[in-house]
Amino acid sequence: MTVLDASNAGADGCEHHAARLLASLASGRVHALPDAPEGAAMRVFKAADTIAPFPWCEGAPRTQPSQRSHAENRRLRGWSR
Repeated sequence: MTVLDASNAGADGCEHHAARLLASLASGRVHALPDAPEGAAMRVFKAADTIAPFPWCEGAPRTQPSQRSHAENRRLRGWSR
């Protein structure tokens, strides 16, 4: 997987780490590498939606919208998707 940020700087990685990185970027995008299994980019995109930004910062308070996952923010606002 390749994860790109808003300025098109990118990093390659497995689906797991790509989802964690994508969850931490504003305006990030994910692209499957040529040898990636079918549907990998969509799996990464969907997983990133449920992961809080910077998930490796354990024990940090998650009180601000920018500290929560997109899915959690939608749930707290009463939106469904």
